[in-house]
Amino acid sequence: MRSRTPKSASRRRADIPERSTQRVDRHSWTIRINVALFVLSLFISLAGLAADFFDWEKPARPAPTPTAGTQAERSPSEQFHYQATMQDGRLDLFEGELYVTTDRTVDVTEWFTVRVLICGPANSDDLCLYPTELASPGATPQRPSKSMTVPIGGRVGVILTAPYSDVEIMDDLNPEGSAQPLTDPTDAGTWWWDVRASKPGTYQLRGAVFVLAADTDRELVTRETFTITLTVERTKEYAAKKLWTMTLNVTEWSVPQIITVLAALIGAGAFAALIRRRLG
Repeated sequence: MRSRTPKSASRRRADIPERSTQRVDRHSWTIRINVALFVLSLFISLAGLAADFFDWEKPARPAPTPTAGTQAERSPSEQFHYQATMQDGRLDLFEGELYVTTDRTVDVTEWFTVRVLICGPANSDDLCLYPTELASPGATPQRPSKSMTVPIGGRVGVILTAPYSDVEIMDDLNPEGSAQPLTDPTDAGTWWWDVRASKPGTYQLRGAVFVLAADTDRELVTRETFTITLTVERTKEYAAKKLWTMTLNVTEWSVPQIITVLAALIGAGAFAALIRRRLG
């Protein structure tokens, strides 16, 4: 068995400096790493302080303003201005008198005139003191069948409509937009329409009065409305024209219509033959 021999004293002394050198190197690296970490943490801290400083100096960015759409509501100041303008305009209004013939009886296909007269409370013209209207050409003037109070005191307009395809209304005599300035109690305004109906019957014409604010298209108050009852009578000329039109359109008749006409003709012929035999 091989026995271990202890190291010599000189060799043990040579190993001691080598171990010391290794411990010094490890300690040196530890110091370097700690210094590097300290420098890095110091740099990060300084960078954070700098960022906070610049953010504090820079003014806060305002919140984005929402864009207004086509139906955006008015701001409080605009709404207040609108309300004040409307209230001021209404305070300047006063009552006027409207005259119109609301019961009309006319012949079919014939043009006739509808007149609306509005007078201020201080108007002394004969037109307003004795409002009259011709029911038909050559007839005795008659007082309009309708008198009603309407607001005036600004730009006043009157419109006339008919929800029927058989009624035609011409609006050539009235001003554009149908508005006239009735701003003084002595003012008066007249509106005219030419109307006709293509078929006999009873129709309702609808009229409305409105008041505009200053030089705008805003209406100051609710519209006042009236109705004209139109009675359209059949005439001999109209009946003859319809009969002639039906005769010309005989090719468009249906079988029942043709049978009805033939039966009427045969019956009329048989009746005439019977009369002749009795007379003979």
